Order: sequence, then C-alpha cells, then structure tokens
Amino acid sequence: MSERPATPAWIKPREADRAARIDLQDTPAKAVFKLVEGDRAAAEACIAMVKAVATADPMAEFGPFTPLVILEAIGLRGAAIGAAFSRVCGGDPVTALAVLHAVRLKLITVATLKRAVAGGAPIDAPALLDLVRHKLPGFGRAPSS
Repeated sequence: MSERPATPAWIKPREADRAARIDLQDTPAKAVFKLVEGDRAAAEACIAMVKAVATADPMAEFGPFTPLVILEAIGLRGAAIGAAFSRVCGGDPVTALAVLHAVRLKLITVATLKRAVAGGAPIDAPALLDLVRHKLPGFGRAPSS
C-alpha cells in the first residue's frame, strides 16, 4: 500500500483563506472575497467603493484597490465593513472612501471608527468628507450636469 503524497505547501485549507491577508497579486474580486469573510453586505460595500474610486478618487495611490488596502491596513474585515458602510457612511461609497482616507490621514483613529461601527459615538461623516476634500486634491463627487 502506497502512502498518500504530502499536500503541497501552497495549498491552504479553506479556514486559512478566511483570515488571509490581501496582497498585490490578488485580483480585485479575490481581495474583496478575502476581506468580506463571506458577509454579503460587506461585499456590496467593497464593490461600491472599488467602483467609486475611478470618479471620486482618481488620484488614488492604489487605484481601485485603495479602499481594500486601507481596510486591510486598519483591520476592518467581515461584517464590520458592511456595518461601517451603512451605519457610519449612510450607504454612500464616496463618504465611505472619505472615512477610510480620514483614518489613513489620522483625522480620526481606527478605534473611533470601530466604536462608531459598533453603535458607539457617531462620526460626523459629512464633516470628514469636507476635510478629506481639502487634504486630497481631486477627491469628491463629480459635478452634476
């Protein structure tokens, strides 16, 4: 009876994929899949932010990956992404991008954002949107025609 060959190191069990970090070799879909941890609201929020980057944040350092990279860096994953998108940002992708940039620019702390997501003290997202517009040239909504 022959022994079963060892599983190659590059094959990871499904459980490992849930907590896997995103990297630059990931496609946008794979990066979203890793971040959302199976949460549909989080997936919808990530997709909306990725789509909004082209018009709202045309000078984004990582292009459409920018919100995903920021989410990864601040440790916001799974259902917390959907909660932040709906509770803190009112379901608006441009406001969500502004809030993520506000954390990146240290206008608010990660802890403040996470408290707001958990239902704690609210964040004045429209004020953050204005602050981010002043800090990042070209950020914001396209003018209405």
